[in-house]
Amino acid sequence: MKTAASLRSGLPRWRRGRGSGHKRGWRRPAWLQALLRKRVDVLPLYQPQRAGWVIAARRLTLLVFLVFAAAFYGIAAAILPPSLLGMMAAPLGLVALAVIWALPEARRAPTEALTRLFSIFLGALLLWPNYIAVSVAGLPWISVRRVVAAAIFLLLLICLSISRQYRAETKEILKASRPASTLFLAFLVAQVLASILSVSPFSDLPRLLASTYTVTPMFFVALWVLGTGKRSIDWWMNWLLVYVSVLMVIGVFEYRAQHVLWAYSIPSWLHVDDDILKQVLTPNFRDTYRVVTTFTVSLVWGELVALMMPLALHRIVNAKGVGGLAAWILFDLALWVSAVLSGARLAVVGGITAHVVYLLLWALRRWRTDRGGLIGLSATMIYPAFMVVFIGAIAFVPAVHNRVLGGGATQLSNQGRQEQWALGIPAIAKRPLLGYGPGEGAGAVGWRTQGGFLSIDSGYLSTAADYGVIGFFTFFGGVVALVLMLSYQGIFSRVSGYPPELAFAAVYVTFLTSRSVLSQGDNESLYWMLFGIGVALVYLGKRAKAAEAADAAA
Repeated sequence: MKTAASLRSGLPRWRRGRGSGHKRGWRRPAWLQALLRKRVDVLPLYQPQRAGWVIAARRLTLLVFLVFAAAFYGIAAAILPPSLLGMMAAPLGLVALAVIWALPEARRAPTEALTRLFSIFLGALLLWPNYIAVSVAGLPWISVRRVVAAAIFLLLLICLSISRQYRAETKEILKASRPASTLFLAFLVAQVLASILSVSPFSDLPRLLASTYTVTPMFFVALWVLGTGKRSIDWWMNWLLVYVSVLMVIGVFEYRAQHVLWAYSIPSWLHVDDDILKQVLTPNFRDTYRVVTTFTVSLVWGELVALMMPLALHRIVNAKGVGGLAAWILFDLALWVSAVLSGARLAVVGGITAHVVYLLLWALRRWRTDRGGLIGLSATMIYPAFMVVFIGAIAFVPAVHNRVLGGGATQLSNQGRQEQWALGIPAIAKRPLLGYGPGEGAGAVGWRTQGGFLSIDSGYLSTAADYGVIGFFTFFGGVVALVLMLSYQGIFSRVSGYPPELAFAAVYVTFLTSRSVLSQGDNESLYWMLFGIGVALVYLGKRAKAAEAADAAA
């Protein structure tokens, strides 16, 4: 006799029932059951499970949005000019930032990779010309410097997002270096506001974005890498002086060739701008050929040479043995030769400033640490008389005057700077607080070269015109604060020898001198790296002092 189960087994599957007590007929598919599933309350502490139709609607909405976004970006890429494609990537960048911000906390952050890229960026910044890059359909240049800087920016954001220790260490360093760090952070805020409220925000926002990932991160990475001891100050100085030595050798060969060494060897696919290449690769003469090395103008190379002189003096006064002393003296003389080959007066003036300022700080330090000696006391007491004689020589001795301040060949540039200030002050008065926006100050001032190009020579004038008096005082105020803090810390430090604080204080004074006649931003990433190192030095000095006080109390 056949049972009910055996009878059901002979029927088609859709007519089979589910046993005794169940209705026979069509069985709902799994996807339909999920769609019609009702809301179910789980535990009271948890959010109730959503109904199936709500989940399906959300997924459908996401799919429609993705399709619409893909179609929109495809049409925009087809019809918009290349200059506006960068603005179209802004929403994608915001989404990426949101994803990074949402990353969970982790025990280990990619700090080692960040440190390695930081050292690589220094070499890319100095040794590879930024105008040799790849340009695709009018998009921003893809240069070695920008690629490495973008990777550093990404790793910096990840470290800030996932590492509580990284955030705490950065905050501690910034807190210990106030007011200098506060002024620099205020300038960064003023920079953002000036870009948003500028006379041309659509053209200034891309400049702000470029500065955000190529310039600003170097400040935060430098203060953390050197402030936490991941790398030492001497390590950074060694690599910097090695790179500058390579550039000095390139400068000698360039001077002999009377043109940029790679002028006729750049592949066509690395030509990003024919006008810029023509300007850079055309030999520039003022009595003699002016060396530019890997930069766009000889003034930038001359400024870098002047900034390196306090570091060379630091190595001279801390040299051990006659051989080391002679080597560093020769290196300082080589810097002077490079300054002369650049044909830039700011290199000579900056070199003089570097030596004069460091000599004063060295004398005060020597007087402070060697109470019974006569060298420090004599150098300090003679210093005012030395300055009077030196200034008199610049003013009245023709050879010295022409070398430092320039002669008839430089009268045209002197007159141009005077005209720029005459036009610039009324222009700044019209928008005094936040200026005209990054790069817009030249158009507001309205001074043009003989070739018809808008130009501002003074970094002080360009900063005030671009970012207003708020940006001017916060930026240069931060530099002055670093000079004062590092000078005091270096003179009264209890370490043996002559600490690096003295050298970097002289570097910042030299920077303030060169900015009076130079506004180009080729070395802008290096500036912020130097500022980050100064902040790290202030923090390290205060930490060492606190450790000494704790040991004395114990």
